[in-house]
Amino acid sequence: MMMMMLRLLKWGGVVQEVFDKDRFKADDKMGHASLSLQPLISVARLRHIVRVSSGETTLRKVLPDPENCVSRESTISCIDGEVVQSVWLRLCAVESGEIELKIKLIDPPGTNK
Repeated sequence: MMMMMLRLLKWGGVVQEVFDKDRFKADDKMGHASLSLQPLISVARLRHIVRVSSGETTLRKVLPDPENCVSRESTISCIDGEVVQSVWLRLCAVESGEIELKIKLIDPPGTNK
């Protein structure tokens, strides 16, 4: 498992490029996948409206369609006050392949939870 922290200045989406790891030559690009963050942002706003703060509550499902790289139904949940999405994305520009992402939206310091 690899953890990355991204600071987003515009709410749009994330593009993840995937490379293999070669020991004695350059790493090869294996493909890329993109994910819209709009559903995640909508759930973060909804969390404040419905005041979900403890336990685990599924607030939205994202289905695969031709407009996104989502390969399986994805859920966006509020887990102990944090908005989390677990999603499988199919790689584009490659014959086959998928990556699994778990995205957690962290409120910037100074915002109301």
